[in-house]
Amino acid sequence: MASPLPSNETLLEFSQALPWQKIEETKRTFNEAVRTLANEGDDGPLPLDELSAKLGMPVTAYYPDAPPEQGNVFLGELNGKRFVLGSTVSSRYRSGKTPAQSLVPYNFNPSVNHTNLEDTEHPKNAMRALGAELELGLLHPDGRGPLETEMQTFIRAYQQAARRIGVTPQIDREACQYQVECHVAPGVGYQLTRSSLDGILSSLVEASEVTGLLTAILSAYPIESDFKLTDDPKVNTARDLMILVNGQHPSYQEKLQVAKQRYNLDPAASVIETFRIQGCHIHLDVAGRSEALGLLQFYCLLRSATAVANSAILKGGPFVNGTCDPELLCVREYLRGTTVTGRPLMVPLTPHLTGDGLEKYADLLKSEKVNSPVRAMLYEDGLGAPNSAMHNVLGRLRPDLGSSKRICTLESTGMPVNISASRQAAVLTDFEFSHAILEDYFRRHGANLEPMYEDKKLLEILGPLSSETFQQMHDDSDRRGSDIIITTAAGTELSIAEFYEKKRIYMHRFLVDAVPGHIRPRDIDDVYSSLNRMLVPPSGQQAQTVEQYINDPKLRSTGNWGRILRNSFIEEGGSPGTPNPDAVLRVVTRMHTALRARYLKV
Repeated sequence: MASPLPSNETLLEFSQALPWQKIEETKRTFNEAVRTLANEGDDGPLPLDELSAKLGMPVTAYYPDAPPEQGNVFLGELNGKRFVLGSTVSSRYRSGKTPAQSLVPYNFNPSVNHTNLEDTEHPKNAMRALGAELELGLLHPDGRGPLETEMQTFIRAYQQAARRIGVTPQIDREACQYQVECHVAPGVGYQLTRSSLDGILSSLVEASEVTGLLTAILSAYPIESDFKLTDDPKVNTARDLMILVNGQHPSYQEKLQVAKQRYNLDPAASVIETFRIQGCHIHLDVAGRSEALGLLQFYCLLRSATAVANSAILKGGPFVNGTCDPELLCVREYLRGTTVTGRPLMVPLTPHLTGDGLEKYADLLKSEKVNSPVRAMLYEDGLGAPNSAMHNVLGRLRPDLGSSKRICTLESTGMPVNISASRQAAVLTDFEFSHAILEDYFRRHGANLEPMYEDKKLLEILGPLSSETFQQMHDDSDRRGSDIIITTAAGTELSIAEFYEKKRIYMHRFLVDAVPGHIRPRDIDDVYSSLNRMLVPPSGQQAQTVEQYINDPKLRSTGNWGRILRNSFIEEGGSPGTPNPDAVLRVVTRMHTALRARYLKV
């Protein structure tokens, strides 16, 4: 059985040569020393001899003769094994920062594995707190995009409303001038997560009341728009990078032109101005900061039938630039496919646990094809040249988060945003439960997938799908939404409701024992009974209109959201495939009016 994951023998060999405690101690000392250099404003190259003396081991650069302006990887070494301390991108992407200020720590620990996880700072198998960000668009009632001053007024109004009801008030600007990102505070469990999401939606509606701006909570920014980008260094470098990389591949230039014609976009629009997706990004801590556990979670959870089902029930958004797609109920993955950086990824690089991982990681940084070190882990060479799949449909591993706790997370980027708090909360909590099951698996079996292939029930819900099956089901769900049939890694075919019922039974049998004292049977039923009520309502009736899906006490969150949106567009006088910005705007306005009715009781 072929697997891209490192073998358990590789994991043990690395940890025997480099104790995990030594790596932790060394990285803390290194990070503190680099912070001191950064605060002093020294704009010279990193003083490697001085750092070596401080750490008590050689500190080297992967490219020892490279100028400080070049991207590079900085390494510690012990017993013949090197490990990444931190990395930098080239000065092109540093926004004027010095080498020390631009150095990003690498917080994963390659020596933490299934045999010593019990000894680390996160010894217990427990539910990991889940955090998420929801991307959405804003617009004036007549469809115009707001000014930056108006966006800032909306942000302040949202923060004030969120504080009043006890919701995390964090809200950030997004790449587009007309988009924001709301944060779901880390928490555990369906009821808490749904309450948080209801609070976010309520705060959004209240901010709209103050500013007069409407929300567009869909899988892509729907309104006829120039999709003006924010003037932010990170956005600018991402734009330049995507234009550069796409320009090197004629097939993606052709895809971009087809997308522009399909959605009546400005012929001069760049690839990032076409890339109008909106999603829900999910973060979960990786126990012990184990690099191997992160790889297992990515390979199994993010490319499993669970990932496909969760995405499908959230999908819904056939609109781009005032046009309703003629065949797709959700356009997000089509738009993702217009860029080389959106290519699918099997598993991220490990610079430690595969033979050529460090070489590929360093080369991608040196080539200036990534604008942040974490994106160099997302190496993809399916087009014959190394590129970063930084916008791939699965997600990424994050060893770079700036925190004194040096947190590392698994991040899912494959989930759309949905206007239903219930659907979104169920998906987030299911992701949390699935993460716990895989952590328990890792503690028993490491990165060896053979026991999973012998356990058909586990294979069905969390087994890695082939690239072809994974892509085919995503394509199918773009066209059919939640009506698709799921093909599992075990080869079984199930409706989404049948799939979640199987998952409910599995979770009752294994989850309560896997994380004792943290999960009650009722917590499991809250998630999967809710999902099945939304997918197969006991009444036999499902929402048919925007208003029913959002606000009808008996029908909300039921039905096929993408089909409801398309039918609403047709009701408003639109014809799929033909630009009709006024009809799209009327649908978005109906969505906002329904939200007002639900959360303001007007």
